[in-house]
Amino acid sequence: MKARIFAGVVTLALVSACVADEHGDDHDHDNEIISRVELTFTPPGRGDVVVFAFTDPDGDGGMSGTAERIELAAGTTYALDIRFVNELASPAEDLTVEIEEEAEDHMLFILGDVMGPASTLAGALLQHAYADLESDYGDNAVGEDLPVGLANTITTGTAGEGQLRVVLRHLPELNGEPQKSADLPAQLAAGADLPGSVDVDVTFELVVQ
Repeated sequence: MKARIFAGVVTLALVSACVADEHGDDHDHDNEIISRVELTFTPPGRGDVVVFAFTDPDGDGGMSGTAERIELAAGTTYALDIRFVNELASPAEDLTVEIEEEAEDHMLFILGDVMGPASTLAGALLQHAYADLESDYGDNAVGEDLPVGLANTITTGTAGEGQLRVVLRHLPELNGEPQKSADLPAQLAAGADLPGSVDVDVTFELVVQ
């Protein structure tokens, strides 16, 4: 993982996506670099769908990645879908499918100028709520049926500028015990260190207007 700075925004991102084999052992696969993080905001009714992305054309190479500035309408509720892609593969590989298959081992956190499960910023530009569960992507085999964060609900407040940060953590079982739990967002909001490892941590400039 490396830090990249552009236009005053720090972006931490792009490690190999972790995959657990049938024995629960983790492996990093060089051909599964996450080089694109895509955020799709869908407003209610017939409003225009808007898509913003972080891209790193050489993965964890020498060039810095760039994030498009997110621009949303004030006083609007959006469905937010998050997608992860390895554009360095030929053809490009949608790693979102893999995360869905390993839903019990992954959790997304929405931070920044946000009021929600993982961030309790007063007067935040956005309110966040999870809109999916592990069982949406397959059998819920272990423990509680917890959110994943590939599908979300975002509600904007009044106009303003800030940041939106997206963190994807890999949380496979450790010594036969699940690391993913319902209180992880609250732990993160309280400043605690979380278990597991970071697959993606990317920050976008945010404008609500």
